[in-house]
Amino acid sequence: MNRPSQTPRRSEFRPGRHARIAGVVAAALVISWGGPAANAFWQTLGSNAGTAKADSIPAVAAPAASVSSGAAAVSWAQGTTAAGRPVAGYTVARYSAATGGTKVAAAGGCVGTVAALTCTEANLPGGTWYYTVTPVLGAWAGLESARSGGAVGDSTPPAAPTIVAPSPVNIANAASAPVSGTAEALSSVTVTVKDAGAAHTASQTVTTNGSGQWTAANFDLTTFTDGTITYSAVATDAAGNASAPGTATSTKDTVAPTAKVTLVNSGTQGTAEKGDTVTIQFSKPMNLPSICSTWVTGQQPPEASANGDVVVTITGTNLTVSRTLAGCTFNIGTVSLGATYANSGNLTFEGNGGNASKIAWNNSNQTLTITLGQRAGSAKPGVGTSSPTVAPPPGVKDLNGNQAVSAPPAAASRF
Repeated sequence: MNRPSQTPRRSEFRPGRHARIAGVVAAALVISWGGPAANAFWQTLGSNAGTAKADSIPAVAAPAASVSSGAAAVSWAQGTTAAGRPVAGYTVARYSAATGGTKVAAAGGCVGTVAALTCTEANLPGGTWYYTVTPVLGAWAGLESARSGGAVGDSTPPAAPTIVAPSPVNIANAASAPVSGTAEALSSVTVTVKDAGAAHTASQTVTTNGSGQWTAANFDLTTFTDGTITYSAVATDAAGNASAPGTATSTKDTVAPTAKVTLVNSGTQGTAEKGDTVTIQFSKPMNLPSICSTWVTGQQPPEASANGDVVVTITGTNLTVSRTLAGCTFNIGTVSLGATYANSGNLTFEGNGGNASKIAWNNSNQTLTITLGQRAGSAKPGVGTSSPTVAPPPGVKDLNGNQAVSAPPAAASRF
């Protein structure tokens, strides 16, 4: 008897369809349900669709961490997937507490993905830190480990730096003021310079050498206001600890002292003769040894008037002074009289006793007075009134080291 043909049931598919399903599973070597950095993946174990199973990356044991010379050494055990595949690397992080807190990526030799089982993070910041390790395989991250024991970073700040600054800041060094000092070896030092009221500020950061010495590139303080200059230096060590500031002050004075000349006649008007005087008044307190090598700043020097001590010479329109005795070299310069007082040749004023030429200094008004002694040579009246000036020679300076300069006379004068 012939039986009617039957339609195959839906569950009876041809082997080719099963092969296509297995191929699809085989093509999906890694399937994530959590996106990148998920902690498990699908892995095919055969061509049969039923043999595909999930694999995962479990956490490794808590790492060990220790600190030496400010660096944290972290080590951990080899990690594998649940199926026994070794992981490719590890990321290392730390927390500031044993539980909770904010995760901070480790730095130094522990930055990024570490292929080894140990790393070192130099310059560990101050505080107590707890490290974790997370195994990774390709784009997949496993579970984060438990935290290590506490690793104590350097929390001791360096001592305040010392500062050596120019004192004073004057015309000569204002454009290139040297600042140096000492601080903890190999620390970073930030140097800040301010004028009164902090109207102007400049700063530099330098590194100390192995002996703790530091030198900043010379500061340009030309725009800083004259007056008190304040210097501050803060040292920061490798662990990020900052010192208390070291401070120093100096005075800025960039006003040149001026020298003003006045001629005073004591006898015949217009004639250079015994008793006439030349006064040179400085506008600021002067460094007396820069005028006479044996004078002492702040002390009233004795008058130079012994026999032959002082010789005053007029040559044409110029007056010069010399001292013949040892011990003092006068540094006065040439006074331009503005008129001719000699008939011919030179006029020399020297003399003895009461007729001797003299030089005296007055501390109260910063005035040098030259008194003409007995004259040798023929004098003639000066022509009209004079406008005498003096150009202080190099080295004649005020108390702050500023070179003196010539000033016009307050009024015309003559012998």
